[in-house]
Amino acid sequence: MKVLLLGLMLAATPGFALDPERREVTVISGRLWEGHKFTEMFLPSNAQVLSVMAGQDSAISFVRTQEYYWPLSRQVYVDFESQRDPLSGRLRIEQDGRMIAEVEQAPFAIDYPQGAVNGNGRLLWGEVAEAAHIAYLRSETEFNRAFVQAQRARTAYEQALLDAARAGSTEPIPPPAPLPQPSMRLVTKPAPGYRIAVEPGEYRISLVGEGGVLPGTERTLRVIAVESQSALVADIIPEERWTRPLPANSDASRIYARAGSTFYMTLAEATRFREADYLAVVSPQATASADRDLWVRRQPSEIDTVLLSHAAGSETLARAGFKVEQTSSSGFGYTVRPARDGETVDIDAFAITVPSDRAGRLQLAVTQAGFTREVVAVWQRNGLLSLLLALMPLLAFFGYALISHMRRGGRASRADVEP
Repeated sequence: MKVLLLGLMLAATPGFALDPERREVTVISGRLWEGHKFTEMFLPSNAQVLSVMAGQDSAISFVRTQEYYWPLSRQVYVDFESQRDPLSGRLRIEQDGRMIAEVEQAPFAIDYPQGAVNGNGRLLWGEVAEAAHIAYLRSETEFNRAFVQAQRARTAYEQALLDAARAGSTEPIPPPAPLPQPSMRLVTKPAPGYRIAVEPGEYRISLVGEGGVLPGTERTLRVIAVESQSALVADIIPEERWTRPLPANSDASRIYARAGSTFYMTLAEATRFREADYLAVVSPQATASADRDLWVRRQPSEIDTVLLSHAAGSETLARAGFKVEQTSSSGFGYTVRPARDGETVDIDAFAITVPSDRAGRLQLAVTQAGFTREVVAVWQRNGLLSLLLALMPLLAFFGYALISHMRRGGRASRADVEP
């Protein structure tokens, strides 16, 4: 602990700022498919295994850059801003000593039809990638031009209404066309890379130039047939801690709440992976557990009702918007209330109030999605009883000491009266 504090102090002091040792190395930079979108990652020079998911192409490049180790995070980092020199050649893919393919470098772009947030993109290569990006830029330019023209027409229409009102005219003024809606589509700028599109298995890859294999480019390639499934997950927002939601990923996750209190629940669409498979692709330096699952949230769920069941029956709860307000007291607290029309919503969630007059358990369910979560009501302890329970060890000690003292006093009195 003292070493960590000293390291933080040295890092925060300008005169003793940590300056890690840098070295020029070859790393792999990639845009890898992670089951929903293409994530950007790099593989350090000392990591010998590159893991990718099967099912979609992935793109990689070999780069000479500055690499350094940061002891506080125990991670290796690269400084692409100061140096990023891509290496050229042919990507050789081998398996069991036999060459599978040699891939030439080509420009690639990522096409997201519904935007990167919604995922489900695809890699485009070569002339197709360049043509798609040019068409995307052209459509964006055309939209901007049409939007500006529509705004001008709307402004002119509003001015015409004002002029007609001042003049007392009753002549109808035709409204302008509605503002054009932007497209969600995104096509990234083409960048050079090597295409990886092989069946699941283990391979050996290297970058080959005119003089043979380029030093520092040999790696093991592991293509994983990842098992994943879609899931509906929940985040629990306690009323007293709304900035730090608590995940409730599986049906085995129980929600403990005080009787009479209110908490908020949001739902999200997620993908469930084995942690070791997923982290090997998106974060090669992370330590993963082979027998643990991982839920990756993709986007908020569109479900707007949940069923709350308890001993007295059941009720349907609707999703609503809530506003969080800072209180003016010295305690720096806040209150959560329903958002009014026109207000910015801070929490879009289901408000669940735990009954204070019923003991036992409650259940939240979304029948069509096979989603259930159990809510356990926690009853507040009696203050006097809690105090007495806390003092019991101390009272027992004093009682034992008093009895021992009385016994010793009795023995001394008998000794005084003996002949």
